[in-house]
Amino acid sequence: MKPRSELFNKLYKELRRLAVQRLGREAGGRGDATSLVHEAYLKLRIWGNDFQDDKHFLATISKVIRQILVDRARRAACRNGLHEEISVSLDNARCESGVIDVLTLDELMNRLARFDSRAAQVTEMHVFLELTEREIAEALGISPRTVKRDWAIAKAWLKAELAQASP
Repeated sequence: MKPRSELFNKLYKELRRLAVQRLGREAGGRGDATSLVHEAYLKLRIWGNDFQDDKHFLATISKVIRQILVDRARRAACRNGLHEEISVSLDNARCESGVIDVLTLDELMNRLARFDSRAAQVTEMHVFLELTEREIAEALGISPRTVKRDWAIAKAWLKAELAQASP
């Protein structure tokens, strides 16, 4: 096992790139990416995890980033009633604009995890870190074909849930 500080230093640039990629289209953009990476690191320190390797680190960091974005969305909703949105491509389900409310997505992903936990994990890594199929496959120790299938299942499930929730 590698200590998280060693992995964090090694992956910091990659994490920053992923955060900029994730937040570049969102409110706050690049400046927010640095705070996201630093907040993620602090959460990892609190959790006290050591990671087996880079793959384990990426799988964990996607959960941490999701949690941070959801917490930020909850605070914004409480503070000023605004709903923070996140870019997600579900081939136009209810989110024709390509965005979905972060809190709605979080609730849907919690339900998806009860339906298919690996599909939920693939979705989390795809949506919150925007990892490629190959990167997700490496992080989860599965084939890119399995990732593609899980993402297709997750998209279909999410689209159905969004359509059912539409008035």
